[in-house]
Amino acid sequence: MICRKLKILLILLCLLLYSSCIYRAEAIPDIYAQSYIVVDAKSGRIISSRDPDMKLPIASTTKIMTAILAIESIEDYDAKIEVPPSCAGIEGSSIYLKPKQKVSIRDLLYGTMLRSGNDAAQTLAEFAGRKDEDGFIGMMNKRAKELGAYNSNFVNPHGLNADNHYSTAYDLAIISSHAMKNDLFREITSAEKYKADSLNTFLYNKNKVVYEYEYGTGIKIGYTKAAGRCLVASAQKDGTEIIAVVLNDNNWFQDCYKLFDWAFEKYKSYQIVEKGQFAGRTDDGAPVFIDDSFSYILTDEEKEKVRYESEITLPHIINNQRQNACGVYRIYVGDELIHTGSLVSK
Repeated sequence: MICRKLKILLILLCLLLYSSCIYRAEAIPDIYAQSYIVVDAKSGRIISSRDPDMKLPIASTTKIMTAILAIESIEDYDAKIEVPPSCAGIEGSSIYLKPKQKVSIRDLLYGTMLRSGNDAAQTLAEFAGRKDEDGFIGMMNKRAKELGAYNSNFVNPHGLNADNHYSTAYDLAIISSHAMKNDLFREITSAEKYKADSLNTFLYNKNKVVYEYEYGTGIKIGYTKAAGRCLVASAQKDGTEIIAVVLNDNNWFQDCYKLFDWAFEKYKSYQIVEKGQFAGRTDDGAPVFIDDSFSYILTDEEKEKVRYESEITLPHIINNQRQNACGVYRIYVGDELIHTGSLVSK
């Protein structure tokens, strides 16, 4: 009788331990940040957040916008430009540029992202914005709105504390997801070190994510007394890439690592549809195809609830490429619509 009770107790104990392990694996970690967000880099799906729309100072994470906008605005990255006197000697983080020094655009980009050089960011801004009537700051704010970062306002390219210079965890995630799709930006932000020939030095990345976290891929740290410790971090595992943003977080790196571990354990990225995939036929028998590719991160439970619906119509021209549209398709997880796309005949 005693042995039987002991066996029952042992079984119950094992079940309790097993259920507690499951809970720890799925529970969102405790995060110290004033504001944070975790998103799927590809689809933009938000999987965890706290006050993601809170407007806060963001320190040098500002340079994510500076770098990607410079990359998109400048054609020759190996061209050497002269450092304006106003860009030398800026307070805070620096790559110690001197007035009229000749430096390549590429080295300035690495200096901005790896060493967080305020002088490098300002030099890039003055060069990239020289032909725009609104200047580089106007370009930054315009680009933010184009990307959907509506709660951001930039007044400088480096992130030193200034009135009316702010963003949100959500907006930084949007800007960063866009930036990480650019090959040069990704190459720069993932580098542990870089040889800057025009500066005759090596630049080492201040962002420990790229060499401390096993799956780390970037992207930018920031710190001022007003903003506290800010980090936008990215990591990729088995085809799933996650971006985490923590603002005003004294435990910045460890919090991001905990969020990554949690996200990779709970979610996986799945290719739901692919461009050119056969989707059916019109009433007259013409084949219809999906016009875009779409991937999404899902839990194991959500994966079983994915469903596809399509509405096939008669072909009609929809753009200047004279492409024949044949309706739309929709992807759901349960009753939640997660994506809508076009069907085409060619």
